[in-house]
Amino acid sequence: MLQELKTKLREIPFLRGAYLRLKRGLTNELVGMTSRFEQDYFAEYGEKIYVGKGEIVDLGCWLGSTTIPLVKGLLKNPAFVGSGRKVFAYDLFVWFEWMNDSTFGTDLAQKYREGDIFVEEFKLRTKDFAEHIEICAGDLREIGWTGASIEFLLIDAMKDWSLANAIVRDFYPSLVPNESVVLHQDFAHFFTPCIHLVQWLFRENFEFANEVANSPSVIFKYTSKIDGELLQKTYGYDSFSDEDVNAAFEYSMSLVSDEKLPNVAAAKVMWFLHQGKREQAKTVFENLLESGVRLEKDLINVKELLEKN
Repeated sequence: MLQELKTKLREIPFLRGAYLRLKRGLTNELVGMTSRFEQDYFAEYGEKIYVGKGEIVDLGCWLGSTTIPLVKGLLKNPAFVGSGRKVFAYDLFVWFEWMNDSTFGTDLAQKYREGDIFVEEFKLRTKDFAEHIEICAGDLREIGWTGASIEFLLIDAMKDWSLANAIVRDFYPSLVPNESVVLHQDFAHFFTPCIHLVQWLFRENFEFANEVANSPSVIFKYTSKIDGELLQKTYGYDSFSDEDVNAAFEYSMSLVSDEKLPNVAAAKVMWFLHQGKREQAKTVFENLLESGVRLEKDLINVKELLEKN
């Protein structure tokens, strides 16, 4: 019933805008692609978990709904205050049409068009914290990383294999065993199956730490150093057999709560859809339903994709 209501709200812009205005008004949720639960976690991490053993890196900051709560929390943490450290906020800062869905009911609705640069918008929204933020505007595949140790790596940019390889190659070598935390903001999102193969590949070097309720975010603790040669390899769809894929998603699905299970399952279907393997994707979809995964959330999205000609 709730899923049907959300679908209806998406179909009627006026109602969707009214709903989002009410939701943000009641929860003080920042405009962005993160939930209030995620924003609360970022603030809690900054205030109570960060210990000052490395840098804080925000890959995919968009309008600042990850960066702002992080900084707010960090400014209450003695390990950060006076350290001279900053939050490194990465984004392409180029507007895409699909971003409009997240601006309904805000002053940004229809403000930007495809291809517009919005870095000034980010600066405006984060101006109260500007001295604590290092803006890294551009393609992270070209910008890379300084090589400094990273304590907190927030990833909302592992959208395809090109980006995944760059993140693994440039940022993972700077993780500190038994200190670093990696948060995958798209772990329970159907469109990003490569995340699951990456985390499965390095499963011996990470342990599941937690998940953020009512969001796609899942958190991992980095426990042991990854072989440098593995970090420099180039991975893709052809790097993994079907057996690897089954094992990877079995692993991911064993980590998350029932709330996130349909979305992780949907990512497995997308693994094959992204490669144009529609019949195999249909088989995987049917097998997931037969195994007891509920047809809801992102599984509905992939069902609609499978039904398209």
